[in-house]
Amino acid sequence: MYQVKSNYELKDIDEKQGVISAYVSIFGNVDAGNDITMPGAFSKTLKERGPQAQRPRIKHLWMHDIHQIIGIPEEITEDAKGLLVRSKFGSDAFSQDKFKQHVDGLVTEFSYGYDIVKDNVKSDPEHGEVRELTELKLWEYSSVTWGMNELTHIVEAKGTGESALSIINDRMDKLTKALRKGKYTDETAEQFEIELKQIQTIYNEIIKGKEPEESTHRKPGDEPTLTDEEVINLIKNFK
Repeated sequence: MYQVKSNYELKDIDEKQGVISAYVSIFGNVDAGNDITMPGAFSKTLKERGPQAQRPRIKHLWMHDIHQIIGIPEEITEDAKGLLVRSKFGSDAFSQDKFKQHVDGLVTEFSYGYDIVKDNVKSDPEHGEVRELTELKLWEYSSVTWGMNELTHIVEAKGTGESALSIINDRMDKLTKALRKGKYTDETAEQFEIELKQIQTIYNEIIKGKEPEESTHRKPGDEPTLTDEEVINLIKNFK
């Protein structure tokens, strides 16, 4: 059964060559689905379907859309850390737009589509029942962005030690700079503008805060603030 998983780390970008290197899977981590991708899980599929196979079949897609191939896998290897891919983006306007988004830090995430061939369920003292993925059939890996739904997960992941507001500020700043550069297609620029409006709505709700209760002792003129948990709730309820 075809499944999708996000477990990534951007490694390097070569702007001149239009090439990105990234780990699309990290070995040994217990992910949100209580799965652990084990070293060697991709070895067979890379021999059969990888860039050096007799019939290369693995694709680099945009948002798991089979009709939007944006890069050519030049190299896919397993090392001690995970599954490392090297992709050269296409020369068409759409692919180049997506490459520029990686360069500008607007897209930094990757996800991959696969079938489970072999797995092993075991008990873990910290996470309970976990599933070790020991052999996978890799179909594709994708560059993915995050919209309003994914923003919740990012805030939750970084709620400790980093302000949720700073994450939103950073995203708004990157989108604004990208629009000012004017190097994107009209379609992509319009998508940026829509996302900015959505984030601005959330931002305004955060800044506005809640009416203080009678028991609070805020000084006149102080700006109301929200905890990270309250920010997350606002984002979850955003429509």
